[in-house]
Amino acid sequence: MAEDASDGTRRRPAGFRILYQKTLPFAACRGIGAWSPQLDLIAHVTQNDNVLLYRMNGQRVWGIAHKTGDDIKVQTLQWRPDGKMLALGYSDGTTRIYDVNNGKAIHRIVSEVDDSGSVTCLGWVDNHSHTITLGVPPEAKTVECTPQTLFDLDIGSMLPRLSTLPATAGPESTFTSKTTLEALVNSVSKGGEGSHLDVLLIGQEGGKVLLNIFESFLIGTMDLSSLCHQLKPRSTLLRHTASQDLSTHALLIAEPETGRLLFATMDILFVQQFGQYLFQLASTSTRVQALIRYMRETVTSIETEFKTFNDLSQKYVNIINEEAQKVGSDVGLEMFEFLVTGGPSSILKEWLADVLTERGQKRWEKSSTTGYETIRRVVHENLLPTCERLIVLFSRLRGLARWKESGSPLGLEPEDFTRCLEVVASITLYAHEFISAINHEFDLFKSFMMWLRYSLDQLATVINIDEKPTEDPQIDHLKVADYVGEFLKESSLKPFMKRNTKPKLSDHKERGESILDLYSKTERSATAPGFMELAEYLDELSKTVFSKPQQAMRQQLRVSKPVLLRESGVDKIDTRIVDSKSYTCLYPGKDNGGLVLIIRCEISINGGLSSISKIGCAKMEVPRNYDVADMKFVDDNLIILLLVQQDTKASEMLTVDFSALDYDEGFNPSRTSRSVYSYARSLPYQKMKPVMHRTFESNFLAAQVMVNGKEGRRVGSVLANDDMSYFVFDLDHTEDDEEEEEEEEEEEGMVVDE
Repeated sequence: MAEDASDGTRRRPAGFRILYQKTLPFAACRGIGAWSPQLDLIAHVTQNDNVLLYRMNGQRVWGIAHKTGDDIKVQTLQWRPDGKMLALGYSDGTTRIYDVNNGKAIHRIVSEVDDSGSVTCLGWVDNHSHTITLGVPPEAKTVECTPQTLFDLDIGSMLPRLSTLPATAGPESTFTSKTTLEALVNSVSKGGEGSHLDVLLIGQEGGKVLLNIFESFLIGTMDLSSLCHQLKPRSTLLRHTASQDLSTHALLIAEPETGRLLFATMDILFVQQFGQYLFQLASTSTRVQALIRYMRETVTSIETEFKTFNDLSQKYVNIINEEAQKVGSDVGLEMFEFLVTGGPSSILKEWLADVLTERGQKRWEKSSTTGYETIRRVVHENLLPTCERLIVLFSRLRGLARWKESGSPLGLEPEDFTRCLEVVASITLYAHEFISAINHEFDLFKSFMMWLRYSLDQLATVINIDEKPTEDPQIDHLKVADYVGEFLKESSLKPFMKRNTKPKLSDHKERGESILDLYSKTERSATAPGFMELAEYLDELSKTVFSKPQQAMRQQLRVSKPVLLRESGVDKIDTRIVDSKSYTCLYPGKDNGGLVLIIRCEISINGGLSSISKIGCAKMEVPRNYDVADMKFVDDNLIILLLVQQDTKASEMLTVDFSALDYDEGFNPSRTSRSVYSYARSLPYQKMKPVMHRTFESNFLAAQVMVNGKEGRRVGSVLANDDMSYFVFDLDHTEDDEEEEEEEEEEEGMVVDE
């Protein structure tokens, strides 16, 4: 076959037209990289654990730098099918989802169990991206007046859009980016999206799997063996794929210790059971989680802004207070004496002239004025609108819970959402009180600053007797006295920033006290928790509320009886579902007979439960002295392989039509304990019949191939053995096609002389 392949290479034109030849700045990790399914973007993970996103022409879009001293490694990578988000699985068991537009982390999925292992598999599938036609805008849909349309109506779309948070929200803030804010918070649900579903299945070492739907609605962490009693504990998920309508999910599983390779199907029964209500619950809960995160970052911004100007204010006040205390006085008495008599004491005079000075007073005034105004704006533009949106969403879910036919099966209880609404109402009430405190203190502060500025001018006039005395600025001395007496030593805003108070909010709840009553009292306790504790309590409460439907959904997961594919591990493997058939391509290694085995499992569904009804095998021969460096399914018909000659190290790349192979269907797993691989070894070899073929130059040793076989985006890349150089190639056109196109263009541009 090697001779046939080399002869064919001389006869046929060079396949896979090379579009670009590029070099990465750092060596890439093999096996962790992928093309976007919808855009001409490719993601690489480097060996120093940086994540780099490039356009097809090699232009860098963004990069995620690895934190120095962090032992956490990137283990796997997966695009969301619409190409808008990128999931990265890490060695600590966490999965982070990044916005493709800016590279910011927008979700962090963490197992609720402590013994989670490294991420081994990320499978992200949906039931609608395959309908997207590239370059064609979606058709406008007419709004029908039906009960379903009213149910799908998004009230949030009628509220003002939330604005981005200021930089004081912190460098790790998600919502300082407008793009991320639009995607997570300001996005509007469109009619008809109730049937749209995406599923992210995460496999971990130790046999754990995490199921996530609608981006960030975590169903929970489960032992894979708990979903099927035939699976041994600690069986690990290796691959996951699904049919376009998500009715069938295929799993490749490795048993512990032996490494035996198994194939099984998975059924997500709650999709059919809960129907349209599933979308409402999951999408609303996702929005709630994003809004609570937005609220916490808003509070962080308020706290940072307050600390900035309050620290400067206290710096000046503490200096004069320490000096005054040495003589048995304090800053308040010194200021009152100066305010009443018009003459400062020696201590205060020295502080005004040498410590504060005119420059310091201007700095103090500017810093505090900016701080007061920024905090007030953030509360008005960010915090209160967030509360309004949360009230709408929790009210919607409470209404769904009160509808017995839909709420009860989902595990929803109206009282849970009433408690959430009480907390949001408390935050709203507290925010209005906060604004009132800001306005009052800021008004007094402005009079205090006017008096300080006038006093400094008076002091300067005494020192420089030739200068004209300053005009009286009509200072309200009562306001100055109020500020000195109430807010000079400690701001009235400080209690709103309290953390770790006792008793905690949960303690009040356990005693049967209403959180709303706690914050609506005229004489509130000085130990009432601040904004951050309220936001954190709301976060914990919402997680508890949503854990009930998550538990109901976990009970609706099933894994079929597995089929033994091979008694031990394999060197290369990939899987794909085409209609109701699952195809698994495996290469056991160069020392195992020189074969590539494709296993076709026909899947039948009865009563919502899937099972494997028939198994077919096709054994392709790998040319002698050749090794399979990599292989991937391209689409529903083609598989692409990288072959490396072990002696000369020559590299070849070819596609094979796996749908045209002859599949032997004699294997029956119910009648034998043998593996499919052991059965297939006795089958006759089938030659690789290349649909397209290319032999690389002798100085290029191919190591990994990545492809996007979607119609309109059919492109691939092949990484060299140095893990830095790579080619970008066209999946469907040869080099001769390009030459013919150039000749046609030249002929069209020729001028014929008569």
